[in-house]
Amino acid sequence: TGNNTTKAAIEEALTAELPPEGAIIATVRADLDSIGAMAVLTLRARGENLKSASERIQLIAKNDKFARGGWPGRRPLPTRDNPWPEEQSSAESSRLLAAIAAAIGDFRVPIEERVQLMERWLLTGEEPKQYCERVERERMEMVTALEDGTIKIREAGDGRIAVVESTYRAAISVGYCLAPVVVALNPEFRFQEGKPIRKFTVAQYETGYVDLQAVFTDLSELEPGWGGSPTIGGSPQGVSSTLTIGQVVEIVERHLLR
Repeated sequence: TGNNTTKAAIEEALTAELPPEGAIIATVRADLDSIGAMAVLTLRARGENLKSASERIQLIAKNDKFARGGWPGRRPLPTRDNPWPEEQSSAESSRLLAAIAAAIGDFRVPIEERVQLMERWLLTGEEPKQYCERVERERMEMVTALEDGTIKIREAGDGRIAVVESTYRAAISVGYCLAPVVVALNPEFRFQEGKPIRKFTVAQYETGYVDLQAVFTDLSELEPGWGGSPTIGGSPQGVSSTLTIGQVVEIVERHLLR
């Protein structure tokens, strides 16, 4: 779509020309949007009626585009009484998407099986049970980590930036409880079974809070390979970042818009 960030792949798959029979569909990143697009193309090729899937397709598209309305302002962090505050609508932090997102992200499962899981979920809403149990358990572990300080979170940029150090996937959503811009550092990020690396992610709840393209340009001068979209991006893939949190935060502060 020419880097059109207003349309997700799963939406494009609803009207795109179907691949020829026997074609191989591939992705560089198996997530809800890419696997969802594969599932939609497959269902269309089989002649399935997608009416029952429309709400879940739009849920994925909205999440993928961060099209969830304005930042709702400061709010409490997840707690034992309210572990899934729905204002935090990233996939891993939305109870509606967490289980299917965990299933789709499980690289140990062949991608064909993940597409089939997605097809079933889109048509029926059926969640894979083992992943439901896993995300509930992980969520409570995250709440415990917030309580005991294992997840470190502070503010910068006069309260406009949340800085989060965490090995938990929901670090961005946790940061959005405090600020519309998040700088997150995972000191032990693992891609599939690779060795752990220091991985930065910089995100904004919606465009207009920080010029992320300018941020990534400046950071790339210090460490080549930074990049991303207008709402989220990060340090070079597959290698450990050598930058400090202070360096990253300083550059993000420089490009704040409001």
